[in-house]
Amino acid sequence: MGTLVRKKPRLGMPSLRGAVPALAVLAACLIAYATGSLRFLDDATSWQLGFSVLPQEPGDPYWRTLGISVLNTLVLAGVSIGAATVIGTIVALLAVTGHPLWSRLARGYVQLFRNMPLLVQALFWFAYVTHLPAPRRAFGFWGIHLSNRGLSLPVPTLAGWVVLGAALIGGAAALRASRAFEGRWVRRGAVVLTSMLFVAGLAKFALFAGQPAWDVPQLAGFNFDGGLTVATELIAMVIALSMFGSAYVAEIVRGGFATVPKGVIEAARALALPWWALEVKVRAPLALRAIILPLGSQYTVLVKATSIGLAVGFTDLFAVTMMSINQSGHTVALLCVMTTGFVVLNQVVVSAASALDRAFALPT
Repeated sequence: MGTLVRKKPRLGMPSLRGAVPALAVLAACLIAYATGSLRFLDDATSWQLGFSVLPQEPGDPYWRTLGISVLNTLVLAGVSIGAATVIGTIVALLAVTGHPLWSRLARGYVQLFRNMPLLVQALFWFAYVTHLPAPRRAFGFWGIHLSNRGLSLPVPTLAGWVVLGAALIGGAAALRASRAFEGRWVRRGAVVLTSMLFVAGLAKFALFAGQPAWDVPQLAGFNFDGGLTVATELIAMVIALSMFGSAYVAEIVRGGFATVPKGVIEAARALALPWWALEVKVRAPLALRAIILPLGSQYTVLVKATSIGLAVGFTDLFAVTMMSINQSGHTVALLCVMTTGFVVLNQVVVSAASALDRAFALPT
């Protein structure tokens, strides 16, 4: 009998087979533009978006308005994916602790938010946020204010960004120079923190003496002035997508931990490894290989689910496309543009997940 030899995976460029749908849709849109079907994108919209990451005016052309809607979708999807990953991982860790109370609470969380329609969650959180107290009676702490007008956050000024950059540079330099404290994490951390504070203070004193490092929102009339204001529709959609997605992420992470063989865990315990080393250096890396691809699929679901924002007035790519169709009447062309946007966004997520899966794959 012959010997079964497993081929080693090639480390060249990834195959473009998965990008064929995105390239096909993009080619169709380019053909439509060449034939004149998309020339209306240079016309002015004559209407303004309710929420936009970048400034948008009624005189802006359709292509710029649609581009801003793509950025709105990216911001919503990115924040929601990050929050869903963190919350879902915490819930999964509670589920695998073995403690009866924490396990039941984790299972109840998953069942509640996974079985509730996303549209219902979005409408509920939007109604809740819009019924918060007015700005004069807003919830506030450390310069952060939450009201029915949205979430007002302090942001760094030019001086603040310079100070933060100087602190990061000082910390990196101190970390590189503190190799003499290898193994002494307390002293090493103290050296890095002290260096960061010293360099940041020196930059603040030398370049921006007397200037504030933060732009803190202040109550002016019936609203807050200054800082960064997060719109109510964005807050509602982030909460809804985060809670909905975290329920699925929790099940994916829990299933990934369940794939780790018990023999590996018992062997690690036999080596007298502490619990944190067992979880971080043994269990988590093995579970990660079974988690990456399902997480990538769930992330694509969250990207497509941003279209639910139309129900609460969030101007994402789907909502702006629908408004553009009502105003211009170019239904087929605009649907083609919207399809291209979603296909490209999801293809980027899938490609990133596939690249991570190949990077963490066990050598054969």
